[in-house]
Amino acid sequence: MQVSEVRLNLLKTDNAVKAIGSFSLDGAFAVRGVRVMEDKNGRNFVAFPSREKADGSYEDIAFPLSKELYASITGAIIEEYKQQVEKQEQTQDQSQEQTQTEGASEAAPAPKKGRSR
Repeated sequence: MQVSEVRLNLLKTDNAVKAIGSFSLDGAFAVRGVRVMEDKNGRNFVAFPSREKADGSYEDIAFPLSKELYASITGAIIEEYKQQVEKQEQTQDQSQEQTQTEGASEAAPAPKKGRSR
């Protein structure tokens, strides 16, 4: 099985969840509710869909059974997350440059118009 598609929505929050999304396997099976999270050390990891049990603990609903498939899925999701973060940073940098350029042109005094006497 191969990861054929990954879709993520980046979140602008201060908590550990950085993105929520889905992935599909071989274009035939989709899993929704995966999360890209950040641990206390600043490393990203993938959390699979889970539900809360009566005792307050959580259990995964869908998850890979082999180490190879787990590595393939998490690798594809983390790679897509990194690409989206990079793209978002580039977009922000471009908009900041554009704002600075517009601000500089507005700050220059305009030539005076009218008749000189």
